[in-house]
Amino acid sequence: MTATAGRGRRRSRSSLAIVEQAYRGSLEEQYGHIVWLSRVMRQMGADHALLLKADTVLFARRDQPAPLLTLGGLMIDGLSHHESGVAALVAANVPVYAWRPDLHRLRLSPADLIDGVESVDEADMPTLIHHFNSVWYW
Repeated sequence: MTATAGRGRRRSRSSLAIVEQAYRGSLEEQYGHIVWLSRVMRQMGADHALLLKADTVLFARRDQPAPLLTLGGLMIDGLSHHESGVAALVAANVPVYAWRPDLHRLRLSPADLIDGVESVDEADMPTLIHHFNSVWYW
């Protein structure tokens, strides 16, 4: 049950999705659909944000090549392009954060990220988590 604000309206819930599992195997994405879900939630009016950790910080790297897969004579060009998905989130005003220790581990700087993605670290976490009613960890 959600809390009731003045005028009998329901107070909207807010959520932070922390995504740490990027890839499983060489081609398969594991939690890339959370990027899509975050955009849908914003379109529905939810106060939602996304924190990318571990190898998922690579989702926010700028200038990624569009993935193509060829099997025999069949070219598959509908593979996920994470940069486009994260850029669409930023354009939809969904806050997107990248875990700074993982940026360092992967030898990336904030300048390597899509404009609008903010880097955060341990010192930022209490304030970030406190802003949201729920935190999902993927």
